[in-house]
Amino acid sequence: MRTQPVRLVRTYAAALVLMFLGACNGCRATDAERAARERAEIEKRIRDSTALMPYRALKLTVRANGEPDAPEEIELLWKTLEETRALPEKPLTDEQALRAARSYLDLGIAFYKARKLLQTRDEDEFPLLWTKWMPEQPPLLPGYDAGQEHAFLASIWLLFDLADRGKRLPASDLVFYELARATPQPSWPPGLRVAVQASRGVSFCGAGYHYAAEEELTAFLSETEALPVEGFPVFQGTTREQSRETILATGYFLRAWNRMGLERERAAEDDIERGLHSLEKLGVENELVWWGWAFLHFRRENYDESAKYLDKLADSPYLGARERQEVRASAEEMRQHGDKLPIFLQTRAAVILAQALIARAGGLEPLLVTVLGAERAKQVYGPIAWMDRVRQGVERIDPAKLVRDEADVTLDKVREAGGKGLDALKQRLGGGTKATAESGPP
Repeated sequence: MRTQPVRLVRTYAAALVLMFLGACNGCRATDAERAARERAEIEKRIRDSTALMPYRALKLTVRANGEPDAPEEIELLWKTLEETRALPEKPLTDEQALRAARSYLDLGIAFYKARKLLQTRDEDEFPLLWTKWMPEQPPLLPGYDAGQEHAFLASIWLLFDLADRGKRLPASDLVFYELARATPQPSWPPGLRVAVQASRGVSFCGAGYHYAAEEELTAFLSETEALPVEGFPVFQGTTREQSRETILATGYFLRAWNRMGLERERAAEDDIERGLHSLEKLGVENELVWWGWAFLHFRRENYDESAKYLDKLADSPYLGARERQEVRASAEEMRQHGDKLPIFLQTRAAVILAQALIARAGGLEPLLVTVLGAERAKQVYGPIAWMDRVRQGVERIDPAKLVRDEADVTLDKVREAGGKGLDALKQRLGGGTKATAESGPP
């Protein structure tokens, strides 16, 4: 007779548990909600970024120089900026290093003093960089406008970072800034519109915003699949069909890496298979193919086959010594049936392969030649490389300390610091505390 109350209690308890679990499931954020939160974080990051201030001042100076409605401050900024053109690309002596440090410090202080100017004037009020650099040349693309130029620069900074990772300050905030202004318009070529989605996906993924990246990369792939062949560009030595398959393969591999960041390896496996299928149509045999097959064999527990592809990847002359060592270590672990290998971690694998593919293409200049043609690539690369050197030089000064100590710092005091290179100058700026590039904002 006592069993019935006990059963009732158990039934009620089970019902309560189910209701609780249902309520919890209802409270779990959806992918779309998480992506929206990540996008809000990115917007806040752009607003709060101290590193963006000198970059925006640099672009405003270049675009406004010589214009009749340019602010008065631009003339002085341009004069200080022009002095950096004479600096060697890589200082070879202590004296050259000190001279470069002083020039970039002068420029950094000038940019930060002009920060109020950025509150009232915007770079897009003035002619495009392309117009300033190549006034006699036709537009870079049909209907070339400010949005297209922002999209182009975002792609360039991404490529610069990938080609020389670890030896430069990352450009994440710059890429976010440029992409925020690169709103695709109906008049844009279809290939350019989807390229902006791809760039957003890559940059979001690299910065750890995986849900926002998933949205962008999925939209990119859907629109690319739907585009007619006529909508794809013809690069040097390729057909439209080949361009389509190359772009699709790249998109599927990018989404696969992002899905690894979401710990959705089964979905990542599907994307890699699709990417390999596109590359097979092209008859491509490169680092991306070897890594893709290594991953698929790993997922299917064909460890010996996976190790063979990793060996091929490690033998690539386009990998650096450190990367070769890392891949070889992964191959050896694979032969012992390791269940989680460092080389398959999303971010690291993406960086290694991107560097290898850029090196295989011959570097950034040949890539620009493929996209723009030899003459235009030569015209574009020089000014962009100079802007990048200026950006790197200025950003290696700790912006937070410059802002905080600006009232107490004069160039004469800084130059009394003596010593060699930027460290001594930055140390004086910080009141005797050694500063590093890492001590600034992200």
